[in-house]
Amino acid sequence: MKLNFRDFGKKLRDFFSRRGYTCDCCGAEIFDYPNRRICDDCDALIVQEYPRCAKCGRKTVTQGVCLTCKRELPSFDVGMSPFVYEGMSAAMINRFKNRERHLSAFFSERMSKMLKESGLFSQDLLIVCVPMTKDKRLKRGYNQAEELARGISSLLGLTFDSEVLEKRKETLEQKHLTKKERQENVKTAFFVHKRVLVRGRDILLIDDIMTTGSTGSACARVLKNAGANKIIFLTAVSLKELK
Repeated sequence: MKLNFRDFGKKLRDFFSRRGYTCDCCGAEIFDYPNRRICDDCDALIVQEYPRCAKCGRKTVTQGVCLTCKRELPSFDVGMSPFVYEGMSAAMINRFKNRERHLSAFFSERMSKMLKESGLFSQDLLIVCVPMTKDKRLKRGYNQAEELARGISSLLGLTFDSEVLEKRKETLEQKHLTKKERQENVKTAFFVHKRVLVRGRDILLIDDIMTTGSTGSACARVLKNAGANKIIFLTAVSLKELK
């Protein structure tokens, strides 16, 4: 049987590309991966500079507090996301949520960088993540928020505990619900399992996407009820200001 070196080379490239060596976004070769995880062209297309809400960190039309936060302030003290849920960043986070776990490295690095540049970074921060129900975790195979939290913990040298928060009931997707439905959806869903760890601590709460902010707010509420101080809600991407 004749060996087709072209096909063999393609298979070899595809094999290694799942482990790096190519842009996490478009697949173009990156010879200094993982020093850079996406190519210059893709990086230029992911818009990162835009007006942000001073409270939740979502992209807004003008500077200041967004209309959503004005209507109802979230329970967390400040929220931030390096990317808006649109275009390439939306495509990448959806790939990450659907089995491409290696993309957590890219998002963790950008989230860590944003936190350090925000002036809110402290070595005393305790990292926790938005939890999944046991059934949902078993079905997906991993909790994407936990993957991000572990990456950030490693990069910044912060303590992370994946068992601080528990999710005791399944919730619906938030973005299509009314305000009242969102509140009911997350009501009593989250529980602080290790109250002694959060008492008197500043908390870095990690999730993959902020849609309405209701999930982060619900988690922050139970953490503060357990005695936590400041809650920073850091997500990989966030929807732009909701009308």
